[in-house]
Amino acid sequence: MPNASEQPWFPRALALVGAITLLRVFWLAFNTPDLYADEAQYWVWAQDLRLGYVTKPPLVAWLIAGTTALCGPGEGCIRLSSPLLHAGTALLLCATAARLFGARAALWAASVYATLPAVSVSSAIVSTDAALLFAWAAALHALVRLREGAGLAWWAVLGLSLGLGFLAKYAMVGFLGGLVLTLILDREARSTLLRGAGPWLAAALALAVLTPNLAWNLWNGFATVRHVGENANLGGGPSFNPIQGLEFLGAQFGVFGPITFALLLWVLSRRATWADPATRMLALFAAPMGALMLAQSFASRANANWAAPIYVAGTLLVVAWALAQGRALLLRLSVGLHVAAALILFAGPPAAEAAGFSLPRGADPWMRQRGWATLGEAVSRVAAENRDARLLFEQRRDMATLIYYVRPHPLDARMWEADGIARNEFELTAALQPGERGPLLFVTRRDTAPDVFARFERVEQAGRITVPTHRNAALRYTLWRLEGFRGYRD
Repeated sequence: MPNASEQPWFPRALALVGAITLLRVFWLAFNTPDLYADEAQYWVWAQDLRLGYVTKPPLVAWLIAGTTALCGPGEGCIRLSSPLLHAGTALLLCATAARLFGARAALWAASVYATLPAVSVSSAIVSTDAALLFAWAAALHALVRLREGAGLAWWAVLGLSLGLGFLAKYAMVGFLGGLVLTLILDREARSTLLRGAGPWLAAALALAVLTPNLAWNLWNGFATVRHVGENANLGGGPSFNPIQGLEFLGAQFGVFGPITFALLLWVLSRRATWADPATRMLALFAAPMGALMLAQSFASRANANWAAPIYVAGTLLVVAWALAQGRALLLRLSVGLHVAAALILFAGPPAAEAAGFSLPRGADPWMRQRGWATLGEAVSRVAAENRDARLLFEQRRDMATLIYYVRPHPLDARMWEADGIARNEFELTAALQPGERGPLLFVTRRDTAPDVFARFERVEQAGRITVPTHRNAALRYTLWRLEGFRGYRD
């Protein structure tokens, strides 16, 4: 076991990660694109804190409630937890690498993780991934300490990390899978870990943290669990989609970086990785989940970020192999490439705009986050002319984003929900009910909506809005004043 204190690695790592994080927070404060739909939805949830939501566990909403209480409801403050959590993850990986592979590996682990393309993007938005990766890294560090013979305090850290990870995203189940495989395949780990009261303490704490969310799911028909299955299309029957699978695999070169992902594949394919106890343990927290996500992408669908947890252990594996083989140059090239990509991502669009060049939508990395504030101002003007009307939407993304960007925030807005099946939080808690006669201000992307209009006694167009976002794209909406709702069916 390397001596974790052989060099003053922590102050250097803290300075490095702190400088990167400060730049990210500065960018959030002064140069942020509009919220995209999921971010706005999480903000809406933060206005009504609950123990669970239809599409996600509650931690992301709790974090937004905390950061906005600290510095206000602006976009940068809504996103503030992300760079801070990623900084914590980088330092946890640094500490884990120091114990497993020494001080030099510690500094490289912090450098590689903090500059990963996915981390740069994730630090500029608010999502469930930042908290998940932090909890995953904390649980992994606790496991390393426990394999060294640490006491009950680290069992408590493991249990709390597992519980918080599940409150961030149910993908934390992948950590449990890695832990089970470690216990099955590693005799030394079994003899060290499966004794005493520690495992029971960890399980009890994890369950205590998670129980309120489980109770919420039970009360709401396991809505979040059901949504996870629907999102993965698990009920769609067997299929094979080679194009989607190859796209998912190719996307990982962007998520983890082209050099680092290629190195990770190489490291996982080597017999030596699986022969050494330390690297085998790390591989068990990367390879099985990665293989499962790849199989899912071929069988149905998988978003590129679903594989993100494997890069916690993956970072440590790549750094350890590169340093052991005298290939630190590959790490330098990777970090340099990642920094260059981040500069293009964050400085490229403003520079193009300053030079008078209008990016087409497909070339804009922030294409989903353009025009919503302007659209919200336009909808606000129409809403001011119809103060007696409550806003009505038919799409979750539109409802979430415009609740944030319309002023005053229409938190009493309604969702058109004709089939009686709640597929998102708005359909569960804000569905238009048969007794609500109106008037309503219906905001739709459609030019006309005869299926909706047929259920009202009076229909009048209230406005048509076009907001250019790129030289080849625009947001286009039509607003209708509706009165006399007769219910979804006769």
